[in-house]
Amino acid sequence: MVWADNPALPSGRSLTAFHGTDIESARTLLQGESLNIEKAAVHKIDGPPGFFLATQIDDAMFFALRRAPGGVLACHLSLYAVEQLQAAGMLRRQIPPGKTIRFIGDEIVIPPEAFAVFNGLREAGEIFITPTL
Repeated sequence: MVWADNPALPSGRSLTAFHGTDIESARTLLQGESLNIEKAAVHKIDGPPGFFLATQIDDAMFFALRRAPGGVLACHLSLYAVEQLQAAGMLRRQIPPGKTIRFIGDEIVIPPEAFAVFNGLREAGEIFITPTL
């Protein structure tokens, strides 16, 4: 997770975290599709429902590889977006350990009840999603 100056966002500061997913979901998110509770449930492999971001790109790569072919997206959230999402239930916690992997960062969990807040912030330009290199 990286805080950086970002002139593309109204506050000028952004938090960047990473989302590992399948290629089709990555494409639709990049094309501006909103978070959707029903679609998220269909693609869920394990764990509780929600939209998950990793604070470290290497951790997101693991989740992308589980959905091969997969991809990793960078999600840039303004300071305002982070505050609003936290108020709506977003939290940061340790990624639960896997059987064969130890994660190096944390996960940011946006629960389904906060999807509408996320989508509104994205429409307002407070959140934008880009491919990673």
